[in-house]
Amino acid sequence: MSRKIAIAMTMFLAATAAWAQSPAPAPSPAAPPPVITGAPNSSSRVISRFGRNRNASAAQAQPVSRERVQEMQSTLNDMHALLKQMQAKNASSRSKDPVAKANLEMWELLLAHLDKEFNQLQATLAREGLEARRAALYKQADEKAAKEAQAAAAAGQTPPAPSTSAAPKPNQPQE
Repeated sequence: MSRKIAIAMTMFLAATAAWAQSPAPAPSPAAPPPVITGAPNSSSRVISRFGRNRNASAAQAQPVSRERVQEMQSTLNDMHALLKQMQAKNASSRSKDPVAKANLEMWELLLAHLDKEFNQLQATLAREGLEARRAALYKQADEKAAKEAQAAAAAGQTPPAPSTSAAPKPNQPQE
């Protein structure tokens, strides 16, 4: 049993070391604050600028993250299989060895903690995927608006102005 423990610990340490040495995705650069001018499409340009920053960092981070998640999942599956083997061997020998019992409890706690971290990592990856899809939709909408504006300009029409309320603003005095 000590050989199995040594193999399991070596496998766990190797997986942890590989996980720690892989490069972490770089945080996205801080986007400048939006500057809204009188131009009709300025807000769409601001959105697309934010979308590009997010898309660039997400595109670089996702392939690495997916590989890391797959590696971690296979390692966890191997560790769970080894724990089951250890539990079966301990149950078949019916030994009342307190060290073996404590060792099994330690492995169960460790795997429970790793499973929790793995689930959090999967949730984070899912959120990043949703964010990338959202940014892609913003980009599509921006491109569509730009094409419509070009088509309207080519047809000799003025592009539609953003909707504004005719009601006076509360902070401005009425004339």
